[in-house]
Amino acid sequence: MARRDAILEGAQAAARVHEQLRIRRTVETTGSAIDVFGALLSLHVALLFRPLEGLLGACLPGPNPGVIISTQRPLRVQRFTGAHELGHVALGHEVSFDGEEILGRTPTSGRDEIELAADSFAASFLLPKWLLQFHARRQGWNRASMSEPHAVYQLSLRAGASYEATCVALERHGIIDRPTRERLVAKPRRALKEELLDGFEVEDFRRDVWLLTERDEGLTLEGAPADLFVLKLTENGGAGYLWTTAGLVEAGFAILRDQRDIPPPETAIGGPVKRELMARVLSPTSGDFSLELRRPWQGSGPAIASLHVTYDLFGKEIGMPRAIRRTLARAA
Repeated sequence: MARRDAILEGAQAAARVHEQLRIRRTVETTGSAIDVFGALLSLHVALLFRPLEGLLGACLPGPNPGVIISTQRPLRVQRFTGAHELGHVALGHEVSFDGEEILGRTPTSGRDEIELAADSFAASFLLPKWLLQFHARRQGWNRASMSEPHAVYQLSLRAGASYEATCVALERHGIIDRPTRERLVAKPRRALKEELLDGFEVEDFRRDVWLLTERDEGLTLEGAPADLFVLKLTENGGAGYLWTTAGLVEAGFAILRDQRDIPPPETAIGGPVKRELMARVLSPTSGDFSLELRRPWQGSGPAIASLHVTYDLFGKEIGMPRAIRRTLARAA
C-alpha cells in the first residue's frame, strides 16, 4: 500500500466510525469535544489505563480487542493515543505497541503504512473539519480569526487537542496556509496565557487558561484541576442587570478576581460594561455551573441571559474511564 493510500484509508475509516456512532450529533448536542474513550467502549473494546514504561499505548487485536493507554502523559496525549489505537482496531491491524513516534516528534520517513494509517485515523477522528467549524460558529470566529493565536488556542481547548495539533488540522483542512500555521506554532503558549491572565501571577504555566463568554452557553469541557477560567461577560448595570456568581461558588469554584471594565462616563453613560471573573476549582471534580444575568432585587424573576457550562476537571485518565463514570452517573 502506498503512503498516500494509507493516509486516505485512515481518514475514511475515521469518517465511518463517526457515522456509525453518530458522533457529530452528540457533539453538536453537548457542545463538547469528541469522546474517543467513549467511542472505544461503544465499539466493545476493552480499555485500560496503566503506567506504561517507554510506551504511550498498545492495541491487542482479536475477537475481543483491547487497548492500553499510559497514565504517565497529559489528557490530550492520552486522547490522541486512544484515537491512534482505535484506528488500529477499526482498520483491522495486528498487535501494536506505540511510543513517542505517533506524536509526530520523530522522523516519519521510516514508518510503515500501517502506522501512517493509524495516525491519519487519529487526526481525522479527533479533529475533523466539521468539529472545528462547529466550535468556530459558536464563538463567532471566521476564517480570518483562525490566524489569531488566541482564537486557535481557545479552539484547541474546546476540541480537546493540543495547540500545535489544532494548527496542523487547520492547515490540513485548507482553513489556513502553511506560513500561517508556522507563525501560529511559533507563538509561545506561555505568552498567550500571560495575556489572558492580564497580570495575575501563577507559578506554573503548564495549566490551561479558558476564556468563557456568553457564547459558551451549553458548553461541555474537559480540563485539569489546575486550569484557570477567565469569564468575560457583558452587564448593563445602568438597567440593573448583573451577572450572578453564586452558581460558581456553589459548584466548588474559588473566585480569584472580580472586576468591571467601566468606560468613561462621557462615552457611555449607563451603557453596557464588561464584567471579568477569574476562577478555578479547589479539587478535581466534575459537574456544572450556571450564571444568570438578572436584576438582583427581582428575586425569582426571569433572567435575560444565562451561561450554563458542564465540566470535567479530573485531568488525565487514571483508573475508571470518565466515559464509564458518566454512564454510571446518568444511571444513578
